[in-house]
Amino acid sequence: MAETLEKSAAAQPPESGSGDTGRLEGASMGRIIAVLATIVLFSEVVPLQYAMISTATPNIAKSFPSVGENIAWMTIIISLVGGAISPLFGKMADLWGKKKMLLGCSVSFLIGSLICALTDSWAFFLVGRGLQAVAFAMTAIVFSLIRDLMPRKFVPVAIGVSATGLGMSAALAPILGGVLTDHYSWRSLFWFLFIFMLVLIPALIVLVPESKLRVKQKLDAVGSLLLGGAVALLLVYISNGETWGWTKATCIAYAIGGVLMLVAFAFWEKTVDEPFMDLKILTHPRVLVVIAIAFLANIIVGVQTYATTYIAQTPKGDDLRPILEGPVGQGVAQAQGLPNEAGPQMLAQMKQFISFNDPLEYSLGFSLLAMALHFMIWQSLLSMVAGPITGGMAKRYGLRILLAAGMGIMTVSMLMYVFMHGSWVGLLIAGMVYGVAFGMYYAAAPNLMIEAVPQEQQGVSAGMLVVGQAFGAAVGTAIASAILSANKFTMTVAVPGMPKKESEIPQVYTDNAYTTGFWMLVGVGALATVLAIFMKHGRKPATGGLLH
Repeated sequence: MAETLEKSAAAQPPESGSGDTGRLEGASMGRIIAVLATIVLFSEVVPLQYAMISTATPNIAKSFPSVGENIAWMTIIISLVGGAISPLFGKMADLWGKKKMLLGCSVSFLIGSLICALTDSWAFFLVGRGLQAVAFAMTAIVFSLIRDLMPRKFVPVAIGVSATGLGMSAALAPILGGVLTDHYSWRSLFWFLFIFMLVLIPALIVLVPESKLRVKQKLDAVGSLLLGGAVALLLVYISNGETWGWTKATCIAYAIGGVLMLVAFAFWEKTVDEPFMDLKILTHPRVLVVIAIAFLANIIVGVQTYATTYIAQTPKGDDLRPILEGPVGQGVAQAQGLPNEAGPQMLAQMKQFISFNDPLEYSLGFSLLAMALHFMIWQSLLSMVAGPITGGMAKRYGLRILLAAGMGIMTVSMLMYVFMHGSWVGLLIAGMVYGVAFGMYYAAAPNLMIEAVPQEQQGVSAGMLVVGQAFGAAVGTAIASAILSANKFTMTVAVPGMPKKESEIPQVYTDNAYTTGFWMLVGVGALATVLAIFMKHGRKPATGGLLH
């Protein structure tokens, strides 16, 4: 297969491949910057909504009290729909035009944001989140559009910029999300996203040219349905296994169905004349190893965000008011045959009889805004700087060593979290190191994919990279949920002459949960680092896809 790829590259003109892509060679620097800045702002949409919406989950849950633990679906559906449709939209971008498909994703996100901002129905809220999830495909399309439009010498740096953004998600989102959530309704977050996209769509139409590259084939509808269905079913199993029961028949059926559809997809692609994706390219080490590292890296990314958010927002250990005034207090009152409102007052008088299974020395009791100002913004800004620097260095040193260094630094940051998550200063220092690694990874991985595949396969290949990342985030969240469930924070009330009562405190976990989770991430990071060190791909200076 390596010889096939080399012969294919040698048979093509070095600059245009199979045809003119509309590359901005010879354009003024001002035009290049305007086009790149507009495209990059679309790459900000997914991290922007994650930074603003995911951390506001506790606030959103209060508006839908009847859904209980199903509130997690507001996050699950993003990975589920986004992972399932990204290869399809990437392929359609290859066939019909990348700007056109980016516009389609934008309109879907716009409508989804509006629905979420207005609805009081949980079902319609999930519909809105599903429409927002189409933005996942923007990432793949943005990378493809940059490859087609940017001058070759700018591609590695431009990918680095697009991977870590211009600062909307890094600098603005944590602060803006905190201000809006702390001072207004959570709905204001969706209104901001609606307005953000409403402004971006005209800029896309006016400033960004369409790529002239088209793959002349029909869309493999059967292959796309099989792959999308397989991804969706497997993500449902991974995302809900902890809640439903990993071995429960109704749960494992999703996994079996996903595997069967994946096998059917492989067989179908070998028989059809115009396959959805060339499996020889997908399974080549140049592509497969990058996707494997993306999977591992996003386990870390998913758990790191999950864990640090909970650590920062957990009420301080010496502040019992949220516990005494909440459902636990009501539960104790009911156990004693008293009205609910008597619970907090009764418990307040019995503090000497209350004990907890953990001192919660790690807890910070931060609001979203305090969390953003103390450490999130500095972590994000460093990633924003590290991305383009990594892209620039790739042209001299190659991408493999930079990816290995990034994953090594990410592993070190997880080790720092093991010992330093008990204070905001520790979270700040470890987060800054993590931010550098985050930027290096997100600049290197898509650049490696660009170097690995022909430009005619760029959209669908970038979509498969997004799938790998979605699976990593889903697996990371599932592992984190299992660890947290095994380390719940409990309160015991033991009053002489009364029945002893032990209660779990919702959304609060012992310090061991986070220590165990970060140790697990150290192992994941070490494995990804080893894979990057020994990979053969990316050892030569980056060319911006010149070989294909």
